[in-house]
Amino acid sequence: MSIRGTFSARVALFALAAALIPQAARAADAAPQPGEIVVTAQKREQSAQKIGIAVTALGKDAIAAIGRQDVTALAGQVPDLEVNQYSPTITVFNIRGVSQNDFTDAQEAPIAFYDDEVYIASLGAITGMNFDLERAEVLRGPQGTLFGRNATGGLVQFVSAKPTAKNEAFVTLTTGSYGQVATEGALSGALSDAVRARLSFTTNDAGGYITNTMGPSLGNTKFYGLRGQIAADLSPADKLIVKVQTLRNAHERSGGLYSWAAAYPDPNDHGLGNYAANVPGGNPGGAAQGADANGYTNTSGSPFVQSEDRVPYFNRTYWDISARYTHDFGWGELASISDYQHMTKDYGEDSDMSPNAAFNYDTHQRMYQMSQELRLSGKTDALNWVTGLYAMNIHTANQYQVVSPAGTVPGFGTLNYGGTQNTDSLAAFAQGEYAVTPTVSLIGGLRYSHDRKHIEFQDYSNGTLLFDWATTIPDVANLRFATFNNWSGKAEVDYKPDGNTLIYASVNRGTKAGGFGTVSSPAPYTDSAAVSTATGAPLVQAIPFGQEVLTNWEGGFKLTLLNRTTHFNGSVFFYNYQGYQAFQNVGVNQYISNHQAYEHGAEFEFNTRPVKGLYLGTFMTFLSSKVKNITLPDGFVADRVLPQAPDFSLGWQVHYQFPVGPGQLTLGTDWKHESGSFFETNNAPDDYEPGRTIGNVRVSYAILDGKVEVAGFVNNVTDKWYRVYNLDLAGLLGSTNQTYAKPRTWGASVTLRY
Repeated sequence: MSIRGTFSARVALFALAAALIPQAARAADAAPQPGEIVVTAQKREQSAQKIGIAVTALGKDAIAAIGRQDVTALAGQVPDLEVNQYSPTITVFNIRGVSQNDFTDAQEAPIAFYDDEVYIASLGAITGMNFDLERAEVLRGPQGTLFGRNATGGLVQFVSAKPTAKNEAFVTLTTGSYGQVATEGALSGALSDAVRARLSFTTNDAGGYITNTMGPSLGNTKFYGLRGQIAADLSPADKLIVKVQTLRNAHERSGGLYSWAAAYPDPNDHGLGNYAANVPGGNPGGAAQGADANGYTNTSGSPFVQSEDRVPYFNRTYWDISARYTHDFGWGELASISDYQHMTKDYGEDSDMSPNAAFNYDTHQRMYQMSQELRLSGKTDALNWVTGLYAMNIHTANQYQVVSPAGTVPGFGTLNYGGTQNTDSLAAFAQGEYAVTPTVSLIGGLRYSHDRKHIEFQDYSNGTLLFDWATTIPDVANLRFATFNNWSGKAEVDYKPDGNTLIYASVNRGTKAGGFGTVSSPAPYTDSAAVSTATGAPLVQAIPFGQEVLTNWEGGFKLTLLNRTTHFNGSVFFYNYQGYQAFQNVGVNQYISNHQAYEHGAEFEFNTRPVKGLYLGTFMTFLSSKVKNITLPDGFVADRVLPQAPDFSLGWQVHYQFPVGPGQLTLGTDWKHESGSFFETNNAPDDYEPGRTIGNVRVSYAILDGKVEVAGFVNNVTDKWYRVYNLDLAGLLGSTNQTYAKPRTWGASVTLRY
C-alpha cells in the first residue's frame, strides 16, 4: 500500500474510533519528553503504546516537574485517578471510582501499590516513597492475573532509579511556602566491574499551613527518606539487586488536619448529615443553631484557621529490605523477588476540632510483612509466557483509643480497642500471549489465590472489658477466622494492522479478599440482630465482610501518528462489581458490607509534540456508577453512587522549552477540572464536594547541558479552597471532619547534576 493510502486508512480509523469510542484511556507518555515510555505492565518491558491495557507511565523528568515531594500531584496527570492523603498516615489511590475508604490501619486497598515489584499492603507505608524514581506506572482496570493481590481496580507502581555503571550524582534543594526546606539526591556508580551501587535520599521540613489560635500551627512536615541499592552480576546469567529503604516522620503536628463545620442529621433526608444552615433546630446536643453539639462555633471564615485544644501528632518509622535475583537459562528467565517490611506508627488527632476536650482519637500500629514471588518466563517466535508462585504474610497489631469525657457530647468516657490481625496468602498464576498471525494476538491468563485471615480483638470501656472476640460470645468466636479462595483471569485479543496502531478487546476479572471491620462501643456487643436493631449495640456477625469480585469488559485503541510525535488513545469499559466492599462510618464504628455495584465509562487521551520543545497533552473521562441497597441512618435502603467517582474530568498540560542565552528555558503548566462527587457511600449532603478546576505552573532554566537547573513553581495557582476528605460525624458531634487541600503554595529549587 502506498504511503498516501496508509495515511488515508489510518485517518479513517481515527475518525471511526472517535465516533464509536467518544472517550479513551491514557496509555502513553505522560511527560514532555521524546520517545515512548517503557513499562512492565505485563511483567516484561514493553512500550506503553504496544499493550492492550489502559496504562499511564510518567518518566523521571515528568515526576520532577510535577513536584518531587507530593504524590497527590499524580492525579493531575492521569485520567480517572484520584490521590488523597487525608493525613500522612494514609494514602488512598482511587482509579475509576474504585478505592478503599476505610481509614483504619488493618485494611488493604483494592488499588494495589507496588514499589519495585514489591506489594505494599499498608496504606500508611506509601507516603514518601516518591524520590529518585525512574518512572511511575498507573494501570487502570483489574490486574489480578499477574499482579494478583488486591489489584481489583488497578494498581500504582513506583520504579526507583537503579545503580549505574557510569558515575553520576544529583542533588536538589527546594525552599518554599511555610518555611519549607526540602532535599532530594542520589549518588550512583560502579564499585567494581561486576558490582554497582546507588544511594538516594530525601528530606522535607516545613511549618504548618493551618493556624491554630490555641497553640502551634498544624500540618507541619518533618520527613526523611533513605534508600540504598547494590546490583551485582554474579555471572553472565545471574543478576542480583538488593535494596534497603527507610522512611521516617518525626514529631509532626499532622494528625487529623480537619476544618470545623457544623453539621446535623437531617430528619427529612433519612438522617444523613447536612450543614447546620440547612437543618434548623437539628443540633444533636441541643446547643445553639450553627454550633456543634458542645456549643462551639468557628467564626474564622477560613478552613485554615482553627482553634484546637489538643496538639495532634504523627510519628512513623518504616523500613524494608528486598532482593531481586534473576537467572537466564537461555530459553527462559527465572526471577525471584523477596521482601521484608516493618513499620511502627503513632497518630493522634483532635476529632472535635474545637477548644473543647470533647472527642480525641489515637491509633498505634506495629506491622510487618514478608513476601516471596517466583516467576519463570520465556518466549518463542509466536509465544510470550510467564508463570509463577506467590506467598505473603502480614501481621499487624493495632490499638485505638477514643476519649470523650463525661459532660461533653457524646460523653462516654474512654474506649480502648484493638488487637492483632494475621494474613497468609498463597497464589499461582500463568499468562501467555500468542501471535496467531502477524497482526492478531491472543492473550490469556489465570491466577488462583488462597487467603487465610485471623483476628484477635478486645474492646474496653473505661477500663472494663466489654468484648473479647475469643471468649465473650462463644457462638461467634469462630468468626475470628476467615478463608477466601478465588480466581482472577484475563482474556484479550489484540489487532495491530501496522506498527503504529493497536485495537484491543478484553475481559479481566479481579478479586479482593474479605476481612474485618473495626468497631467499638460503650455498650455490650450482641449476636442478636433484633437486639442490635433495638439498642444500637454492635452485631458481631456484621464485623466480618466478604470478598469482592470485579469483572471488566473493555475495548480500546492506541494510535501513534504524525511521524511518532502524536498519540491518541481511547477505551470504553463496563464493570460488574460483585460484593463491592462499601464503607460506612456509624458513630465510632467502621463497618464494611458487601453490595452489588456497576460502573461504565470511557477515557480519552491525546498528546503531541508538534514542534521542537513543545508538548501539548489533554485527557477527558466520563464515569457513571451505582451501588445497590445501601442502608441509610434511618434504616431506609437506597442505591448510591461510588465515593470519589466524578462523572467527568478534563486535564491538560502545556510545556515549552526553548533556548535563552547559554541555556534552556522551560515553561510548564498543568490543569485539571473534575465534576462534583461524594466522599462516602451514604452520599450525605455534607459529603458532596462541588466540581473544581486546579492548576499549577513551573518555570525552569538549565545550563551546561542540564547539569545546573533553577526552577520556580506555584501550586494551586488560583488558591482554590476544596476538600479532599470528609467524615460525617453529624449525629455524633454535630459537626463534620473535613480535610482541605493545601492552599496556594510556591517555591524555588536548584538542581546540580554530575
